[in-house]
Amino acid sequence: MNGWCFVRKNNPMKKITYYVQRYRPEYEAVSKEVQLLANHFSQNNTVKVHDLHLDGLLTTKFSSALRSFHFAYYPLLLPSTYLLSRNSDLNHIYTSLGDFPYLPVLDLRRTILTAAASCHLAKIQKRMKYLSQLRKIIVESQRQQQELVSLGISLEKIEIIYPPVDLATFIYTSATGPFTILNASCPTRAEDFAKRGIYLLLNCAEGAKQLQFLLLWRKGAYDKIQREIQQHALENVQCHQGIRSPMNDQYALTHCTIIPYTRYDNYLKLIPNSAIESLAAGKPLLVSTKTEMAEIVKNEKCGVVFEPTPEDLARAIKELQQHYHSYQQNCRKTAEKYFSHLLFLQKYEHVYSSLTARR
Repeated sequence: MNGWCFVRKNNPMKKITYYVQRYRPEYEAVSKEVQLLANHFSQNNTVKVHDLHLDGLLTTKFSSALRSFHFAYYPLLLPSTYLLSRNSDLNHIYTSLGDFPYLPVLDLRRTILTAAASCHLAKIQKRMKYLSQLRKIIVESQRQQQELVSLGISLEKIEIIYPPVDLATFIYTSATGPFTILNASCPTRAEDFAKRGIYLLLNCAEGAKQLQFLLLWRKGAYDKIQREIQQHALENVQCHQGIRSPMNDQYALTHCTIIPYTRYDNYLKLIPNSAIESLAAGKPLLVSTKTEMAEIVKNEKCGVVFEPTPEDLARAIKELQQHYHSYQQNCRKTAEKYFSHLLFLQKYEHVYSSLTARR
């Protein structure tokens, strides 16, 4: 084969299948990345999405473009999933380096994996038998790349591709009123409040009444966060549930965006969607050291990095306020440098074509 050419009309159609968990592109960042890829490559290829979810036993979707089943049916799906992978020219797992549902099942000779969420090193080690057989591993952070190399994966097999943002949908609007901090990377489960930094954020709000905090809550545990706000009488904290569209309007109301993770843990996006959208909208970041964004923010001077403690978060907010203009002017160009969705698609085109050229 001479490889794929995505613009030639006479190029024979290829089959690509994406394997994901909880495919919800209407509000979930990883799913949005898959949707962007699927839409782009479906122009010249036959594309399917295979999804496993937890949204109800009877919630099943089956169409030419999407197959979605509850995890409970997973054992019954093993034969058909393997055959689907054998019938695809390229399988693309889009989960984490510790993937369980798909790695042991698919034909790995024609499979790549994108590690879109964090994963403990011990879990990655358990998957090494499968990871070593993959054609390519895409990571979204240098931390993930270093972990794979330390476990013996060849650097040639690994590529860093940062998550995308559509720059055309965001524009800078100066916020007015009290200094307002946005958190739009909220948990869907109450047990994740601590690692996502929600308690740290509420602690900060309680000690800084002059600041305003806006929490955009997508789904789940909304009653829990409202009880916390009421219990501590946090009149300077607003929490809005549901999809807020367009998001550029939300960033226009705020001065900065915070990612207050308190520890590296499973199933956290090390470069959250809200962080790169904020940069595209020209709004600086407050990020803890427990996210991969910290290194980029530090190097590009588009915000302030803090240790996930109340004292250091207070310091970071004060520093951002004092030098706001200096940080703000670096935001948009940082988004353009690292996170353009056109750059994202271009890099995946190169990965796909290079792999098929070697088959």
